[in-house]
Amino acid sequence: MIFSDKNIIVKDKNMNNGDRIEKEGLSQTTPSEAKIFQQWHRFIADHGFVWKGILSRYDGKGRLTEVLNSTRKFTPASDASEIEHYLCFINRDDPEKVMEKRWMIEKCGPGIIHPVDPDSTIMFSSQSSGIMSRPGREYAEIYLIEGNRRVSTVISYYPDSYEEINKRCGLANISLFREVKQEESSFPWSEEKLEITNREYPSVQVINSSMLRFGTFDEIPVSNESVDWFAEERLIFDFPDGVSLNIPKTLKSVDKNNLILSWKYSHNQIKRAIAQFSDDTRGADLITLECVIV
Repeated sequence: MIFSDKNIIVKDKNMNNGDRIEKEGLSQTTPSEAKIFQQWHRFIADHGFVWKGILSRYDGKGRLTEVLNSTRKFTPASDASEIEHYLCFINRDDPEKVMEKRWMIEKCGPGIIHPVDPDSTIMFSSQSSGIMSRPGREYAEIYLIEGNRRVSTVISYYPDSYEEINKRCGLANISLFREVKQEESSFPWSEEKLEITNREYPSVQVINSSMLRFGTFDEIPVSNESVDWFAEERLIFDFPDGVSLNIPKTLKSVDKNNLILSWKYSHNQIKRAIAQFSDDTRGADLITLECVIV
């Protein structure tokens, strides 16, 4: 695997032998450790590239607040023990506003911890989707990958004076990443604006589905049951490029809450990642669905 731009060229021979590393590592681990080991190598396989993209930020009412051009590099160490995460944001309205940061991401139990938020845990599905969430359900990040493209969204809920009385957190903001691996020759993302609708989703047939259980990291088949898209007090955000988000207006601790990211990545295929929260004591389970439009 090669990561390159004018400032960095990293050739990782160990990553070219990823299967060997994973088999050798798994042979020396307990079943519980093996699950975390598989999660870590899935993370590297999905993210270990240079990504170019657009970060669009919206407030809780869906109003666009900021658009940034982004570059992100996930550079694994030669022994795959850690990953350097570099990012650069350039404000589209004021190109002189530039933010650069670097973090080190390490593999540790009970999951992969991002240094930006040590209280959060990341999970990864074999169907190229994942979620980062924090107990307490204040925010979550969900992502989907297809080929050279990646979409992810960060959904944040914060209490306000009224909602706090009712033990609810109201939708505060949404951040949408649309990225492509740097080796892609053209930049595929559209410049269309967000719409908030109550439209009907197309009828789909689920062709592959599974649930990744938080805490155990067990990936198990689940029934192809339909999702209740139109429960009371939910919002549907239609982003550009076939990306949509279906989320509750508020999170309430006693309720079961689903945060649903959908991506129609071709004319008849849809991926969905569902972050399913059920209480305050743990992060979300991750349900992944591969669907065809019928």
